[in-house]
Amino acid sequence: MVTRTLLIKTPTLAAFICLFALMPATPVRAAARSVDSAVVARVGERQITMGDLLGAERRLRRFRENQENRELLQPFIDRELLLLEARKTSLDTSARVQRTLAGIRRRQLAEKVYREEISHSVVVTDAETRQHFVDNGLDQKREVRASHILVDKPEDLEAIMHRLDAGEDFADLARELSLDAPTAQKGGDLGFWQEEDARRSSFVQQFIGVELGKIAKPYRNARGKFHLVKVTEHRLLGFERQVDQIRRALQRQKKRARWAEYLAEERDRFAVTVDTGTLEYLLDEGRLAVYRMPPIATAEHTRILARHSEGEISLGDYLEMLRDTTMDDRPRAVDSTAIAQYVEQETMQRVVLPIVAERKGWHEDDDVASYLDEKRDQAMVEMLRRTVIEDQYLTEKVRYAYYENHQPDFLEPERIFFEGGLVESKTEAEQVLARLRRGEGLAAIMKQYPAFSEQWRTYDVFHFTTSRTDASHGARWAKAVELVRNLQPGDIGGPLELPFEDGSLGYLLVQALAVVPAQVLAYDDPTVQDTVRRQMRHEFRKEITRSFYSYLENLRQRYATSVVVYDDVLTTAEGFR
Repeated sequence: MVTRTLLIKTPTLAAFICLFALMPATPVRAAARSVDSAVVARVGERQITMGDLLGAERRLRRFRENQENRELLQPFIDRELLLLEARKTSLDTSARVQRTLAGIRRRQLAEKVYREEISHSVVVTDAETRQHFVDNGLDQKREVRASHILVDKPEDLEAIMHRLDAGEDFADLARELSLDAPTAQKGGDLGFWQEEDARRSSFVQQFIGVELGKIAKPYRNARGKFHLVKVTEHRLLGFERQVDQIRRALQRQKKRARWAEYLAEERDRFAVTVDTGTLEYLLDEGRLAVYRMPPIATAEHTRILARHSEGEISLGDYLEMLRDTTMDDRPRAVDSTAIAQYVEQETMQRVVLPIVAERKGWHEDDDVASYLDEKRDQAMVEMLRRTVIEDQYLTEKVRYAYYENHQPDFLEPERIFFEGGLVESKTEAEQVLARLRRGEGLAAIMKQYPAFSEQWRTYDVFHFTTSRTDASHGARWAKAVELVRNLQPGDIGGPLELPFEDGSLGYLLVQALAVVPAQVLAYDDPTVQDTVRRQMRHEFRKEITRSFYSYLENLRQRYATSVVVYDDVLTTAEGFR
């Protein structure tokens, strides 16, 4: 039996987007197997299979109960209708979709190289797992069984300890007195615990090292109650209970080592190098970086930062890399080693590895092609929703008006930048100060000094907003901020004595770099554009949702003859839920 329309309750926009993201339709070229390959519907030349439907049901089961098969099918059909319209309007070739897909393609090809060259080739033998088991003392690894008695008051705890000293049985007392009913029934038994548990729990730390048959020091939990814990059994874990964990650990080690070797080999083969002159320029500009983004002048964006056998990486490319990276993962803007490593790594991921994958023909493999088809479809639907629905509300005029009316939201506060050098003695501080006064650069001077207390960097660049109080920077750095506030760019300050947690003292010298006045970010700044669109999308969310479903209903009517649902196949889905 065949029907051509589905009339069901329309889900919310959020639910539709969720369903769209989780349930891609099966491309026609995908391998078909057993029940999963049965076609339940067709939209144009695209097919929706039983496997799609059952997979959606499994993924969404935790969100909603008793979903009808037709209800599950509708988002698939709507998705294909949106794709029909997107292709009709040539969104599959639009610059925005192609740009989005290019980044996804690079990442997928890099991951493909890892899967083929590393994941599929790394093998851990039984002999290696046995050797690791012995060499790392895992043959002596044990677990501890414990029982406890939980009480409210210190006096209750003391009374129990007196009764134990008098020879009464711990398990009997747990059954009689413990407030933890489930374990009290078992004589206080808590089961077995391992050292890994102790690293996560101060409670387990209290008894994990206690001798067999002994009682640990009483433990007070966060709710103020008291645990009295007795160790009742020690036993070795043995090889069989650890072998899977050992194998996974060895696989991770081997993969990391082999991947590092592979990247080094390919880096050399593609002759990836960083231009030292541009790197020095980048370090100098990085002294005024905010969010680890150096303020590179537009005229310098074409300057070459790195080269490889297939081309070059410009400073503009580098800034694009940084924008695609979370702040915590960006390199410190004044750390030459970190920047060079970052540039090499990004060049490998963005350029070299995709080229390797293409030359080996992996870009044509089904897993890569299917993944990219799915991402292309998602990008097209998103672009269609944005251009047809959102943009009628989020016009340029509306967005710019929001920007004009919310200038404080886009204000970058006044910042004071300074560089600092940290040494361990006042004598060293005086030596550094003398060299600074002779005109030497602080960064170059501090390269000759080891890390402070073997953990603190000797040199870094800092900035703070003038609107923050000195005290808000913490006791240690408040004096440094106070010192810098009174300096003009180029002035030298210090040495300033700084105390550290371990009782040691350090001596800080600073040089003021610049005062960057407060300024409102430009309207065309990417951060501003993203923020404005996000805020306006929220403001017009009801109108956008109504328009979206009105548009979707229009598509359902327009393409009604292109939709075929096989009711007989759809009905059989019930037997596989």
